[in-house]
Amino acid sequence: MQNFRHASPAPCIVNEGILINKKDMRRALETLESVKYTYNVDGSTISEGEGVVVKVFSNAETSTLIVNGCIFLNILSFNYLRFFPHDNNLSVIELVDDIKILKLTPIEEDNKRANRVNREIFAASRYDEEAPAELFDEIDDDDRM
Repeated sequence: MQNFRHASPAPCIVNEGILINKKDMRRALETLESVKYTYNVDGSTISEGEGVVVKVFSNAETSTLIVNGCIFLNILSFNYLRFFPHDNNLSVIELVDDIKILKLTPIEEDNKRANRVNREIFAASRYDEEAPAELFDEIDDDDRM
């Protein structure tokens, strides 16, 4: 008689949930383009605005950065990701750490077109620490975790 191990299947999370796995967090963030963001620390709003998610990465030596309407998200800056449905049938994503929350709300298609040019600026060259970033990297950053 054979002894079969029954491994639990991977979770299936649809439209709402909390992600702690860094690869899952990265995949959820890669669905974003143009967003409204709100950065809260200890319950107080520190900054808010609009931007384009240019790069999602995992690197212990660099920061999450929002500058000039460009958003570079380091998933190692946060403990977990929470997402939930929004009015426009898209999901709001909150990146959470002990006392800080970066809330990213997708902007509907009509408003995204103006920001698409910003994203294309970064498509010209490969991303590394010394060069401009690009939106779609051929290297899978998941291997760095």
